Amino acid sequence: MTKKQIVILIFYMFVTACSSVYQQQYCEKKGNNECQNGSNGYVLIEPKIDENYVKKYNIPSLELYKNQISIIKTSNWKKGDLTRQESHEALLECGSSDILTSENYALMKTLSPDEYNGKLLLIKRCMLNDGFTFHGDFSPCESDWIPACDLPVPKRETERRLNSEYCIKNAYLTRCQPQSRERILNTEQCKRYPKSYFCDV
Repeated sequence: MTKKQIVILIFYMFVTACSSVYQQQYCEKKGNNECQNGSNGYVLIEPKIDENYVKKYNIPSLELYKNQISIIKTSNWKKGDLTRQESHEALLECGSSDILTSENYALMKTLSPDEYNGKLLLIKRCMLNDGFTFHGDFSPCESDWIPACDLPVPKRETERRLNSEYCIKNAYLTRCQPQSRERILNTEQCKRYPKSYFCDV
């Protein structure tokens, strides 16, 4: 092997190693999903939701967490050719903000199981009422009655999304538009990274 070939080989090994580290770091930043090193580098895989998982992330209730994921997971909702982004907007307009912005699962800790499931149920009914098909696993009124089973079905509201805590905190996101320039620039993200493209409004 020539000196030039050795240099090229070392350079290739260095680039490959750096790429692998970057992929792993990027993967791990994605939250509670697990990272797995496959033939094409690190990839995100759906974690197994069990007692070990909720213990690892200090989640108060396995059952309530499964119900939550079932409702707010955009891939569980289908309506024609709507995109994931549009499904997320619909969820926000149906009241998912409280669930999404509950830090350290505070809402799950403070509400009773019936109250928490009631919030999820109203989101589900709102989405169904808007023409979405549900592909998750959460049907409390078909198994165990909860007080929310008797409540009227809420309707989607654009103002509910735009003025939700989630969209006030994340006013720069596409799913939260339209927002005022003042609200966008007042987000923590734009205060921290004022030159970001999404803050250039």
